[in-house]
Amino acid sequence: MNVLLAEADVPYTQLKEMDEVNPQFPQADVALVIGADDVTNPAARKPGNAISGMPVLDVDKAKSIAVIKRSMGHGYAGIDNELYTDPKTGMFCTDAKKGLTELKTAVGEFVG
Repeated sequence: MNVLLAEADVPYTQLKEMDEVNPQFPQADVALVIGADDVTNPAARKPGNAISGMPVLDVDKAKSIAVIKRSMGHGYAGIDNELYTDPKTGMFCTDAKKGLTELKTAVGEFVG
């Protein structure tokens, strides 16, 4: 994932390691997920599936989750992401840039 972020010109100094950020999710009001699939799937914590034991971001532990993703398609593992059906999760199926622009506008109008 760090390689993808580097290709998008995200400075390495702004990146956090998973073990550094995961403890912060339970205190987060909102976790914003953009385009990630397997790396956010809580199924990794359960035995007996294609991603069992894989390290994942604990975004499901935030109070609410907003996901921007082009479709409900599967990640490389080919399994459903349990995060997407979590009652705390809102799905926004669109292009990431378009979705972030619309989300920013909506929040700006809400906050005033």
